[in-house]
Amino acid sequence: MGLNSDEDWTVSVGGGLLPSTTRPPVAALTEVWQTVRDLDLGPQQHAALRKLFGTGGTESVEDSLDGGVFDFPVVLGDGQMLAVRVRVRRGDGLTDRQRRAARYQPEQLPGEGRSPGFWAVRDTNTGALVTEDGRVLRWGVEAGAASWISREVARGDYRGWNGRAQAS
Repeated sequence: MGLNSDEDWTVSVGGGLLPSTTRPPVAALTEVWQTVRDLDLGPQQHAALRKLFGTGGTESVEDSLDGGVFDFPVVLGDGQMLAVRVRVRRGDGLTDRQRRAARYQPEQLPGEGRSPGFWAVRDTNTGALVTEDGRVLRWGVEAGAASWISREVARGDYRGWNGRAQAS
């Protein structure tokens, strides 16, 4: 979550600590972290909440989304239970990671003579085949093209997280 979504996320923290608020993804998760970081939490819960909401990235929450919803129960030191809720409202229902993956499609090129065509990757944003140094990337099997797509998605995960400011 290339984590610069063009659609906002709605977050809330139970007990009236953070009423339902809608913001861009990183800002929404930062607001959750600002709300819960000083609560009377055990060290494991604090570490889990920091990892999910306080790192400046959205990957962990995106990976946990189930139907666009992520609920994380929090138990305070006095036994009170709060619900941290993240709702992702997107018209297509996809996370940023899924959008990156959907951007690229394996495509078999026309064969020559008796040989089947090589496989390439089409960038659906531009409509062009993916190139490197001016040459179309080609693979002998579809799995090669799919592997390239997986690496590109993973590279986007790293780029989206790397260099983001860490919330304290």
